[in-house]
Amino acid sequence: MRILLFCFILSFSTLYSQELHHQALSSQGTSKELPNGVYVSQTIGQQSVIGNYTKDGKTYGQGYQQSVWSKYILSTVNNPITTVTYPNPFISTINFQFSQPIKERIKMELFDVRGRLIFQTEQMPTDNLLTVAMPNLASSNYLVKLTAPNYTYYTQILKQE
Repeated sequence: MRILLFCFILSFSTLYSQELHHQALSSQGTSKELPNGVYVSQTIGQQSVIGNYTKDGKTYGQGYQQSVWSKYILSTVNNPITTVTYPNPFISTINFQFSQPIKERIKMELFDVRGRLIFQTEQMPTDNLLTVAMPNLASSNYLVKLTAPNYTYYTQILKQE
């Protein structure tokens, strides 16, 4: 009886099941800046390859919205000074802890998801710690670039309310 039931279920599911086909979902649109400053970049899917490429000094993202941030972040993997960023996500203040002292002023540049510079400061770290307060920053994802003589570091941070 069990074998018969199993055969019936197997043959029924084979006859009436849906077949999956390769399909491409695509929605093209334009990218524009709204009057309130919000940038809308539309793309849902595509029928072509995806990836980032650089031509004539400009970087283009093809396909789904892609970030080139990982390229910058990976460029600092072999940095002789390791840096820990905390808390991340943060509410109003973020800390950068260095594995060894940096005795010069550190320049911090903060970029939004469109690559626009939206905040910068220059500070002396206290011991091995740089603390930056940004209470008025909007909740979003940001790319941070820290620079000092013989030191460059990129990381991604998330501001939450």
